[in-house]
Amino acid sequence: MKASKAWIAVVIALGASGCVGVPDYVKSNDADVNLLIASINGGVPLQSDVFTPPSSPSLPGVVADLTTIAVANRAKNPVGNSTTILANAIIFDRYDVRYIRSDGRATEGVDVPYRITGPLSGAVDVATGGTASLPIEVVRAQAKLEAPLRNLRASDPNLSVAPPGGAMVLTCIAEITIYGRTVGGQAVSATGRLQIDFADWQ
Repeated sequence: MKASKAWIAVVIALGASGCVGVPDYVKSNDADVNLLIASINGGVPLQSDVFTPPSSPSLPGVVADLTTIAVANRAKNPVGNSTTILANAIIFDRYDVRYIRSDGRATEGVDVPYRITGPLSGAVDVATGGTASLPIEVVRAQAKLEAPLRNLRASDPNLSVAPPGGAMVLTCIAEITIYGRTVGGQAVSATGRLQIDFADWQ
């Protein structure tokens, strides 16, 4: 009887030790490293101009918006050698941008711009500090020729229909996800958000 009670106590202790937590950031992917987004656009909102007076009447008067993502590559197990450090360097391949609004309205092409996907090139080594910069096109020029951004124009002499009544500024959150693989072939990704204020700022 005493032996069985002792065995049960050991089982309970082992189960409890298994629950003592592995942090979520360690379990977020199967890779040996975590890809982190430290900041987007320096941590400040982006002002996007939906219309820029062109130098020629034949030009559309729209310019794509670029931003920079500060990324970091951190080892889940900080103890490693030169071989594991090399294998855990991350090579980037693509990114996605999805636009959302705080009021919940999310119909693409009506309430928010269409989501976009773009290629990425670059790499970041595993390190204990510092970040690397990734430039991306966060708003494409084409989006400013379509609703809802085109409807914000106020200074386009070629606009055949006056902008409808309503807000002069559209604030969206760009949810940006970047994807890559370690040199060892393990998939990694990270997501961050950037506030974008769309208006005819001219």
